[in-house]
Amino acid sequence: MCDDDPGPSGLRSGRVSESGAIARDLLRMVLSVEKWADPSPVPGQFLMMRVSERTDPLLSRPFSIAGFERKGKGAAIEVLYREVGVGTAAMARWPLGQEVRFLGPLGRGFDLPPEGSRVIMFAGGIGIPPLLFLAREMAARGRCGELTLLYSEPRHDRFYPLETCFLPGMETCFCTRDGSRGRKGRVTDWLREQGDVSGTCLFSCGPTAMMRDIFIMTSGMELAAQYSMEARMACGFGVCMGCAIPVQAKGEATYVRVCTEGPVFDGRELTEESFVGI
Repeated sequence: MCDDDPGPSGLRSGRVSESGAIARDLLRMVLSVEKWADPSPVPGQFLMMRVSERTDPLLSRPFSIAGFERKGKGAAIEVLYREVGVGTAAMARWPLGQEVRFLGPLGRGFDLPPEGSRVIMFAGGIGIPPLLFLAREMAARGRCGELTLLYSEPRHDRFYPLETCFLPGMETCFCTRDGSRGRKGRVTDWLREQGDVSGTCLFSCGPTAMMRDIFIMTSGMELAAQYSMEARMACGFGVCMGCAIPVQAKGEATYVRVCTEGPVFDGRELTEESFVGI
């Protein structure tokens, strides 16, 4: 374990204290860090985790933080992932006690909405972790009653088990492609039925197509929107420029890095082109 203070985004070392599948193709891991003297991470921030000490896979992988809890002088960090490649397949085989090296917390997270807001969160698939972390932060402040979560998966057995979390008063609408849980269809169908949602605070994370549709559908409405963008990251701290996306800054088009200027962006910074090719 690292004995020195790594700083808020320095190299850290933790150990796997919990690991296993919690839904179809959805795995949960808790990393226990012996010492954590820095501020707590902000919902929307992420970790760059080394998944192997070998050259395959060579690069670290970005994972949104789903939960954070202080444990004495240390901390426990919850990460959710799906086994989709060599790196996540290696993670799924890690035993309890496995040492894991990571950078973080990294990036810009969500700004909490003003107290008393009506908050709508759109989560698609593995986009649930940062929004789950946000809901937990709101719950810690007694503000779950302000939250409505629209959560979509292809089928009923792929959802994060929200019933295991203490989120009193949060309204939840499940959407499935096959209609096996909640309403059949997409979260954008719910938004289309609602019509004008001006005056709300909107948070979104999930497939690019879903977020682009939400962005287009709410264009022109008077609301505060924050999007957690996804992009392929090689470094996590802005050196490689591999995660750059086009945005609108001071009326001019420019490019910014998802890993440092994001991954959370104010909707006013984004354009339709921001959601293309991520």
